[in-house]
Amino acid sequence: YTYILKQWMDLVGISATKKWGTIGFYATGMNYMHDFSKNRLSMTGDMSLNLFAGFSFSMHGGYSIIRDQIYLEKGDASQEEIYLRLRAMETNYQYWTSLGITYTFGSIYSNIVNPRFD
Repeated sequence: YTYILKQWMDLVGISATKKWGTIGFYATGMNYMHDFSKNRLSMTGDMSLNLFAGFSFSMHGGYSIIRDQIYLEKGDASQEEIYLRLRAMETNYQYWTSLGITYTFGSIYSNIVNPRFD
């Protein structure tokens, strides 16, 4: 077995909670201790808007710059492996987004009755 040391760093993180909702931005990084050219930088953001009592709309997204794929197998993948996603493929970036809605209902005192609603 070969042990490879990784170092994760939280670069920037900021969030705010207001009456209208929450917003946040976060950046993290990673590099291999034995080779600083093998690294990854990730940035994510999220926002949740309180539209009316109990109803909120949320958006999340992220982007990563990837330069640390030392786990990939050597050689070319067959068409079958690519179509069936049986093998990881090399990439320089990754991105994602998500949207959601939330509706919370119940008593105005529900955080006293059930603390999970906090």
